[in-house]
Amino acid sequence: MRNSQWPGILFVAIGLTLPCAAQVLSVSKIKDPRAQLLQQQYISQLRELASEAAALHFPYKFYFSETLDVDEARQKQFPQGSIHFDRFHEQMVLEITGNYYASYSSAMLNKNQRARKTFEDVVLPLLKIAVAHIDRQAPIDAYAFEIAHHVRTQVLKVDTEGPENLTLIVPRTMAERLAGAKDKDQETAQAALLESAVYLNSEPLTLWLSGDDAPADVKDHYLARRKPADNQSSNDETPEPGTLVSSRLIPESDLLKQIREYKTKPHEVSPEKLDQLQTANQPAVQRLLLDLKDQAHFVDYAPPAFIAFRDGAYLQLNINTQLGQPSGSSQYRIAALAFDTHIAHLLRPVSKYFLDHPQFDGIDFSTTVHQPAESASQSVEFVVPFSALQCYAKYDCTGQELISRSIILINGERVTLDLQRAESDSNAGAR
Repeated sequence: MRNSQWPGILFVAIGLTLPCAAQVLSVSKIKDPRAQLLQQQYISQLRELASEAAALHFPYKFYFSETLDVDEARQKQFPQGSIHFDRFHEQMVLEITGNYYASYSSAMLNKNQRARKTFEDVVLPLLKIAVAHIDRQAPIDAYAFEIAHHVRTQVLKVDTEGPENLTLIVPRTMAERLAGAKDKDQETAQAALLESAVYLNSEPLTLWLSGDDAPADVKDHYLARRKPADNQSSNDETPEPGTLVSSRLIPESDLLKQIREYKTKPHEVSPEKLDQLQTANQPAVQRLLLDLKDQAHFVDYAPPAFIAFRDGAYLQLNINTQLGQPSGSSQYRIAALAFDTHIAHLLRPVSKYFLDHPQFDGIDFSTTVHQPAESASQSVEFVVPFSALQCYAKYDCTGQELISRSIILINGERVTLDLQRAESDSNAGAR
């Protein structure tokens, strides 16, 4: 980042009214050669983004600016240009930076509440505009924002006011999920934020959208995952497969212990055993069907049933996925979009129906994916073990980590699915 007290971190900020349209950063000010080329290639889209962003109205004044943490009088003398492509930790990002002249009382709002207020008032409106205007084919990995707002506090009975920087690095798929979330769909937005990097004055923050602060266990998991690798002891245990967190940092649960014990025992998957599972779990399955009908789009002629798969028993849920826009011919991209737009929204709700002593191995989300203007459909199965489902439900695993611990079948063939790469490449192949 340029002219910021946080080296290597990306920033955003905005104003209630702007004296002129928000400006796109000049190519000459971008150092990375690839970012320069993207800036030139997508300049018309960046200008459209800037024009719509300039029409936004915020509770307090906001200025697009390269320079952060300056008083408003000085800010008015600086050029208002900050929207640009840049490189961050080997990722290409769309970056927006600036100053937001809101002043929060530290006595009335804690860190999470201040960060949430700036996120909701400034970052989220900008993010929605950015996602809408940047071509889906643009080769970026994330959207990056930093907002410098102000905080009032009292030191030795003397009132003081100073800047506080909120930074967010939002992976592209998570940004699209945030932008598409309905106002009341707080769970989707929260899950997307937990898979993003959030910092307040360079310290990792678990940005929580309800209540005063994140629950202690969620905060511990999130902060452990953001802990720099060079600060971890060489004696740390090997991380739980598919998670970034060392197993000693994850509080044990009775359910997770039961899952691990169950995995070590021989599994019976005879027709008689499957029938027993069907009978024992039918009440829970019926509630699931009723409660999630509108969200899941179950196939009426293929009700949930227990199946044998790889020496294990899985509850197969047959559903339909309708993509909102054509996704191209790549079966990997179609599968990735089906997961992010539909399946990922079902994982936590479905897991709640089988919290007590599961006697089977997991859930098979078997979906038929339909695209607009395409007569052919694609069959995709996400066979998710309970250990991965529990890890994801407790916010210990990202969507990609859950995918890595599951089995993915496309038209009956097992594949390896990299969500980010598949979604960014319309011709993505097997990885």
